Amino acid sequence: MLRAASKKVNITPPIGLRMSGYEERKHGSVGIQDQLYANILVLDDSKTKLALVTIDVIGVDKAFMQYVRQVVCDKTDIQEHAIFVNASHTHSGPEAARFGDMGAISRRIDPNEIDSAYNTLLPDLVANGIVWANDDLEPARIGFTQGHLEGLGSNRIDASKYVDNTVTVMKVERQDRTPLAIFTLYSCHPTILNFNNYLYSGDFISYYQNEVEKVFDGSVALYAQGTAANISTRHTRKGQGFDEAKRMGVLLAGEVIKIASLVDTTDDIELAAYVETLILPAREYESDQVCEQKIKEAEDKLERLKKENAPENIQRTAYVEWQGVSRYYKFKKMVDFDEIVTEMQRLKIGDWNIVTTPGEIFAEIGREIRKLDPSNKTIVTGYTNGYVGYVPDLETYRNPVGYELNAALVSENSETIILEVAKKLLAK
Repeated sequence: MLRAASKKVNITPPIGLRMSGYEERKHGSVGIQDQLYANILVLDDSKTKLALVTIDVIGVDKAFMQYVRQVVCDKTDIQEHAIFVNASHTHSGPEAARFGDMGAISRRIDPNEIDSAYNTLLPDLVANGIVWANDDLEPARIGFTQGHLEGLGSNRIDASKYVDNTVTVMKVERQDRTPLAIFTLYSCHPTILNFNNYLYSGDFISYYQNEVEKVFDGSVALYAQGTAANISTRHTRKGQGFDEAKRMGVLLAGEVIKIASLVDTTDDIELAAYVETLILPAREYESDQVCEQKIKEAEDKLERLKKENAPENIQRTAYVEWQGVSRYYKFKKMVDFDEIVTEMQRLKIGDWNIVTTPGEIFAEIGREIRKLDPSNKTIVTGYTNGYVGYVPDLETYRNPVGYELNAALVSENSETIILEVAKKLLAK
């Protein structure tokens, strides 16, 4: 018989910490709009236990995962390879939640004493939240369902390009059919709130959680971020404040509530977990002359669009393209590694598979991983168990466009390598 437990751990940092996601910010946070959480779900089929955590930070790194897994393994019978931590990638959380998997580039800002203290506390909060959930397991039932949502995410490089608007929900109930957890997977950058925001928030995800937990009283609403590297609200949002974040969060919650209300659940389910090493080579960089020319071209384009009073979303795209080529040149001088050694994971929950990738993976790569499963019951997360920066698909490397490609640190064959590891995981 299946058992489960869900817990909600508040991870909101002290006011004043530096915030993540935007280089344009001039100072630390000044307050709290929405509390930040680590939402935790532990599943047990009597043979295997899985620990799933979704966390309101920009990313987690290998050191974070090693610490969390060590603490949990020391205090429970949950195995290391069965622990999953997915970052929401909110750009309104703490800078202190660093990701150190990429050598010198990882430390863009030297942490102050409070940053370091929070960064030390955070993995303990997560690890002991898993331990807490493991101590409170009860008989449970699970069901999966999928829906479709228009109007939230779109391809942020080009709104006419590919976007996956699938909403996947895993509903976990107690034996009396009262809700215990709602696990949602969707792919979209939580960047409705821009660099002018200095209040902690999970962006639209905070509002999704609030609405779902109101309707499914007694449950914890987990949001797993998908392959959202090139997916955001840039071309769908109507503003960049908290009202718009709430509108978008309610939009997602509405679809989740609808499909979760219709799903059937069962307690006859088997669990499994697998991990494979993923090694991504560093990219090769162009000459200084080419780098400088691209920066000049991007600057000229941005200035032209400003003079033409182009729409905000078009100007924003040009601005981040300039950021990208500038960062490319900066990274060229900083890269001190030949490869990044990380992992991919597969969690099997009945007929369904969750395949994880570390960092900001293009939506097209998530699509190709899903195609490997003829049953169409595989879903793919990004930002999970580590961070390798942006990973564009091969087509984008061959037809260069966008900030994301310029900010990428890994080689153009990364998609091929990721698909090979995904095949190994799905064959287990």
